[in-house]
Amino acid sequence: MTSPIRFRTELQRKHPDLPVFIRVPGAIIAPWRLSEWRTVEGALDGHDFGRRTIKDWGKGSPDWFVEFLKPYLEGAGLRPGDTVEVALRLADMAMPEEMAERMTSDADFARAYEALIPNHKRKAIEHCLEAKTSAGRTARLEKISRSIKARLGETRGPHPTSTKPRRG
Repeated sequence: MTSPIRFRTELQRKHPDLPVFIRVPGAIIAPWRLSEWRTVEGALDGHDFGRRTIKDWGKGSPDWFVEFLKPYLEGAGLRPGDTVEVALRLADMAMPEEMAERMTSDADFARAYEALIPNHKRKAIEHCLEAKTSAGRTARLEKISRSIKARLGETRGPHPTSTKPRRG
């Protein structure tokens, strides 16, 4: 896990129907060498926000952003326009033990997982990690397994013995 990067910024919102966000200057996180969305952990004004996704600002900008929803902001007593002290670090994205075991015991799962794009791999790990217990992670892993195996089947076409017509 990385050491937190600290900086001050303003909570922003482009439209009342959209989430509040912080803009993270690219120069501040340049040492992270980000090239895709990643999971971060941290705090705003000392209020832990847990795990969030840092997303690139868009073409032509080196900056990134992190979104925050109303329940977190209300709990922390924060509003758009507030200037906040940000502590931000890359989250540990180690594969949960249950998922690592599944990778070695289930070749179809391993193949389907490896076929995912990096963002979908990150989401699968995050979904698994959200469960608080090993039993919960195992239950989530069953759902993840069914989903990614089905996705792999869609990209490869129907099984040779399938009578189901292929969508096209």
